[in-house]
Parts: sequence; structure tokens; C-alpha cells
Amino acid sequence: MIHASIYTEMKMSKLNQQFHLPDGRRLGYDEYGAPDGKPILYLHGSPSSRLEAKLYLSEDLLQSLDVRLIAVDRPGMGLSDFQPNRRLLDFPKDLVALADCLKIERFAILAYSLGGPYGLACGFAIPDRLTKAGIVSGAALFTEPELMMNINEGTRKFLTMPREKPLLSRLFLWMMLGVMPRLASKKFIAGAAAVLPETDRAVVEANADFQSGFIQMVREATRQGTRGAFHESLLSITDYGFRLQDIRTPLQFWHGEADKNIPVEMARFAASAIPKCEAKFYPDEGHLSLFKKHAAEIIRALV
Repeated sequence: MIHASIYTEMKMSKLNQQFHLPDGRRLGYDEYGAPDGKPILYLHGSPSSRLEAKLYLSEDLLQSLDVRLIAVDRPGMGLSDFQPNRRLLDFPKDLVALADCLKIERFAILAYSLGGPYGLACGFAIPDRLTKAGIVSGAALFTEPELMMNINEGTRKFLTMPREKPLLSRLFLWMMLGVMPRLASKKFIAGAAAVLPETDRAVVEANADFQSGFIQMVREATRQGTRGAFHESLLSITDYGFRLQDIRTPLQFWHGEADKNIPVEMARFAASAIPKCEAKFYPDEGHLSLFKKHAAEIIRALV
């Protein structure tokens, strides 16, 4: 069953939708672009939500390329119910159930940032349902300690504190994600930008719309509290349940060499391990700037 949609006045976006999964959980999602266009399922980063897609992909771009973009909240974030004991390989099943409901037989995957591991999981678990799979700034192999040398401290804390100091981590997440975006949004943006490379800071500091959208995205991610973000951190450093060498879906990576959230070494390692993987690296781009500047190129490659 799909609940009533909220339609935008401009175009044909369908927002704030929920689908009831077979186990009774609700899965939240938004749709953008051409209603009958080529389907792409968008997998957001973390802590994030389906609203992230609007930061990088404009309605005009999606319409012009005849794309139907479906941005999905993962369990515990946005409009999607929390799923206790969730593993990485559980989420592809949710996406297949949603696609079946929407009568979409095959679809592309576009995974960004910490959505990357879920893109890899889809490539492993549901190859017959995928037309293409792309991962932007998201070849996140935090299960490989030797690849974490160049990661920034903010990301390192987000990933490691839930396992090492769970109580302190919950307080940290509540303050940084639950309180500051609501009560001190300018300070929150400044703190987030401070740990980014210069090319990413330029994207954030020069764009008021991006700042506003970023705040909305994080607030939506924590609409149910920080339990979803806490669990995602644990999953990011837990064995994925499959080997990169066993992924048979052709994958495409886009990654900035100045990225300090997910260092480029991770993308190079993953690209060499996955049998069918094409990777494009951008010397002067970071975690945010790559997607912001090259969104059209990425979407064209997927459709």
C-alpha cells in the first residue's frame, strides 16, 4: 500500500511517500524527474536522508535526461522505520520490494558517500534487477584499517565511537545531529565545513541554498532520533557479508582525489578488486564538489 503523495506545484515530483514492506515496516521515499522515465534508485549517505538527492540533482536535469529518480530513506532515517539487527545485505531486499510495488522490473542504482556500501551490496545481491550501478565518492571500505590513513577526524569519530564508546557516541550524535542543526545551524555548517578540503568548503560556503538543503537533510535524517545514524556507523565498520571479488554486476566509480571523508585509496582498492569496474578519478575534486560539478555526466552514464 502506498500512502497519499504530496505533489510539488512545479513538475511531477512525488514527495514524502511511504511503502509498507512485507514485514510491516514502512519505507520512505521521494520521486523526482520524469514519471515514466528511466528508473534510478538513489542511495543517500549517512547521516542523511532521501532529501540529499535535491542537493546535487536538479529537476530540470532529470527531466531533460528522461530520468525517474527514486530517493529512498534507509531504516531508522527519515520516513523509514528502524530495523533491529539490520545487516548490509538486508537493504537490497527492501529495494526489490519497493521496485516490485512500483512495477519496475529493472533499475539503475546511484549510491553516494556512505550509501556506497549499499550500492556494493546491491551489485552483489541483486544483479539480475540492475541495469547499471554507479557509486559517487562512496567506495567506503572502512573494514580495511590500512585504508583509513587519510580520513578526516570528524568522519573517524562518527564511525569508530559507536563501537569504542557507545554511550558517549549517542550523546555526541544527539548533540551534533539532533540539537545543533535545529538550534545553531550556522555553527553546525561552519563545523562541518571546517574539516573539508578547500574545494568542498567552496561548495558549502558560497551556496546558501546548499547550506539550507544540507540542514534540512540532516534534520530529516534524525526525525526519529539518532538510532539510525548510530546503527549505520556500526554497519560501516562491520564485515559486509560478501567479498568485492564476488560482485558480478558491472560498477562505475567516480571519486575525487582530494576527498578526505572517503579517501581515494579506498576507491582504487575496490576498483582493483571488483571484476567489472570502471573508475574515474578527479585530481582536484573532493567529497562534495565532485558530485556538485559532475552530476550531469554521472546521470548520463547511468542512463
